[in-house]
Amino acid sequence: MSEFEQVSLFFQIVSVGNGTMANYMTLVFGMLVTSYLAAHRIDRVMMWIALVIYSMFALGFCNEIYQVYSDFSRLGIVLAERGQLPQSGLGWFGPVATSADALPVIPWMVLAMTLLAYVGSVAFFFRARRSAWGD
Repeated sequence: MSEFEQVSLFFQIVSVGNGTMANYMTLVFGMLVTSYLAAHRIDRVMMWIALVIYSMFALGFCNEIYQVYSDFSRLGIVLAERGQLPQSGLGWFGPVATSADALPVIPWMVLAMTLLAYVGSVAFFFRARRSAWGD
């Protein structure tokens, strides 16, 4: 695979990661709005069904986002190493021009953000449910 193809793939991965993150945030904010409007209206069985369905999709998104950003990180590191070669034309590319030191941390940071959003949205669900009952 040529340098151009790898850089193109790098930006495609970034695009997929951004799109997946946007879809995940739509799911999380949908859960927040639904929690605020309906958490107090459903019984326990329906509550657990809703939380299980939400959890399956949310945790699936968390895994997908982590995998995409892991690919992004690994490819960025490969391109940074390749860009240091004398015959490389990648001197303009971000991880080559600056540093690729932060790339291994990005997938873990994104995973922490997505999991915190999941935990926060479930906590918000229970808080909205409890506050509606006057507790």
